[in-house]
Amino acid sequence: MFWHRWGVLTAFAVMLPVSAGAEPGAAVNTGTDTAGYRQGVLLDTFGNWQVRRGLVDNTYLLIGESSGDGEGHFWLHCDQNHLMTVAVPLAERNGQERLRSHGIKIRADTGAARDMSLVVFESFVAVAIDYDGGRNDKVADFLTVLRAAKEKVTISYSHKSFDYDVTQLPAAQARFLHLCNRTSAHQ
Repeated sequence: MFWHRWGVLTAFAVMLPVSAGAEPGAAVNTGTDTAGYRQGVLLDTFGNWQVRRGLVDNTYLLIGESSGDGEGHFWLHCDQNHLMTVAVPLAERNGQERLRSHGIKIRADTGAARDMSLVVFESFVAVAIDYDGGRNDKVADFLTVLRAAKEKVTISYSHKSFDYDVTQLPAAQARFLHLCNRTSAHQ
């Protein structure tokens, strides 16, 4: 189990520095622009939400971009091993300060909120992993708050807050979960 978790975290390190264009079906390029959180092939867009095929076979991402300046991002990642991961890139982290965990607050416009401490990977992304045979309440809590939101969800950390328009999230999440479930069924 330990090695499997590190394999997932290594996959994050591999997929973070690459980006793809905004056209559905766009191929991966190896640019290092500020949209480095994007990777794989774009399958669908739903407002500020993207569904992408991952770089590793049978993996998919649901990527949210914050409203306004679009500086904030987070993504859900699923794979053929029934892993669901939440990742929040940490803005303004330069890698000098080594962190083991970082506090994140997610809050829905309906009042649902969770404070959580996520594991920090390579000082630039906070992750929570839900794995087959085990349960990570952080992933479940994150998803519960997302589902509770009607129009907006806010993710806050380090005195920064990012708002996400969730009006088109149900359609994006349905497409993402369909792909994740289809991946699981083909094993």
